[in-house]
Amino acid sequence: MLTENDIRDHTRYNDVLVDNDGFFCIHCAWNSREGKYDFRLKDWIMDVRDQKPYGIPFRCLYSANIDNLLMAGKHISVTDVAGSSVKLTGNGAQHGVATAAAAFLCNEHSTTPRGLYYAHLDELIGLVERLCGHEHDPANPGAPRRFAAVPG
Repeated sequence: MLTENDIRDHTRYNDVLVDNDGFFCIHCAWNSREGKYDFRLKDWIMDVRDQKPYGIPFRCLYSANIDNLLMAGKHISVTDVAGSSVKLTGNGAQHGVATAAAAFLCNEHSTTPRGLYYAHLDELIGLVERLCGHEHDPANPGAPRRFAAVPG
């Protein structure tokens, strides 16, 4: 489960598939004397963090309880505050590419997402890098991106 501290500290795990960015958008549903809470009008916090990307581990994209379930967007395995950042549309699109690649490889290797993590993680990372058109180095998150040609 990815946490707010993982995002703030730019924690890099061995299974990072995509880099996300974005602010924390926290809706605070406090009881008020004014009646029913309306998140569109008041009581939300936009915390822009340091505006640097953070990694999403593959383990956040599959279920701990259901063998063949992959998730993307605001449905990945995160805490409440971390979820306020990963739910942004562009981030969810990256998760979608990663889960599609994982589903393809699960089918190719007749395995589950967890089996893919243990036996084919490097292949998955390579495929996601090719599909996204860039390479990333989990050990060096500040390194500039090297854009690669997407195979035809």
